[in-house]
Amino acid sequence: MSKVKVAVGMSGGVDSSVAALLLQQQGYEVVGVTLRVLPDVAQESAFDPENDPSVVRARAIAEKLGIEHHVANCSDAFTGEVLKRCHADFSQARTPNPCCYCNRFIKFGWMMDYAKSLGAEFLATGHYVRIEEVDGVRRLLRGRDPGKDQSYFLFWVPDERRNHVLTPLGTYVKSEVREIAEQNGFVNAKTGDSQDICFDIYGSQYTDFLKDRFGEMTRPGRFVDEKGKVWNTHDGFHKYTVGQRKGLGVAIGVPAFVKHVDPETGDILVTGDKSSVCFDRVEMVNCEWHGGAREVGRTFRAEGMVRYRQRAVGCEVTIVDTNKAVAVFDEPLFAVTPGQCAVFYDGDMVLGGGQIV
Repeated sequence: MSKVKVAVGMSGGVDSSVAALLLQQQGYEVVGVTLRVLPDVAQESAFDPENDPSVVRARAIAEKLGIEHHVANCSDAFTGEVLKRCHADFSQARTPNPCCYCNRFIKFGWMMDYAKSLGAEFLATGHYVRIEEVDGVRRLLRGRDPGKDQSYFLFWVPDERRNHVLTPLGTYVKSEVREIAEQNGFVNAKTGDSQDICFDIYGSQYTDFLKDRFGEMTRPGRFVDEKGKVWNTHDGFHKYTVGQRKGLGVAIGVPAFVKHVDPETGDILVTGDKSSVCFDRVEMVNCEWHGGAREVGRTFRAEGMVRYRQRAVGCEVTIVDTNKAVAVFDEPLFAVTPGQCAVFYDGDMVLGGGQIV
């Protein structure tokens, strides 16, 4: 009887490497896939798969495990599905969440399709989340390690995609994963995490790249308070987000917070009243709900969070239509930020969520 084939997204980091090992030990036929997601910023940064550190580490692990290893270039898809969406968010004074875009459209979109082209029945990653059957349906749950749980970033992955996903690290904590890597002589056992590395690579060139590729997305403007007094100017509103306190260059006698960014005028509303940047009502669009369609008009209790690693707060969620929802929280939340994502839970189980407007 032939083994079930699983493609593992191997970033070169310790998490995905141990995920590949665990699946191999469980009896799967494992192949490794390393994605090239970033378009070249300059000619001197042209991708060289033979010398790229992530590829070299992933290939070394694949050779140690005796599995196939593939390098797949999805930079065009990443540019269109992630970078272009981030540009659009910035231009509308929203703060983009590139990890949510990447998980939905690239890792569990493009890469899953690539995995299928290799004959794989499942795609596996090193995410610290659990996927378990609940009432006959595969559901997404928080990972065992509360400090590494990444379920917030995977809420947008549709059910039909998640049915073909394996996440073997969901029942482990990070220290256990590193111990497994060391016991097996992995070269990356002590390397740092690779999360959020996509945009760190660009550094200061990130927003310049977006502007050069897709056009101007921001404008200079003024810092003004609720009475209309001008306190300073800025050279681009994309550098500021709701709730931001540091780096404003505004001295109003008390700590100043960004309350609102106006993409039409470029003006940034600042306030010294932190409570005025707290909101208990959150509206969302581009919603994704799991475990069966939620009825339009239905209201249900849940625990929600509007940013990664935030404490989950009780709320009532109402499904307005197939795309929109509203949540009313039991207490005001600081800096509810347009462009970010609100994600809702029933205990450890992800119910769904949407993009804040």
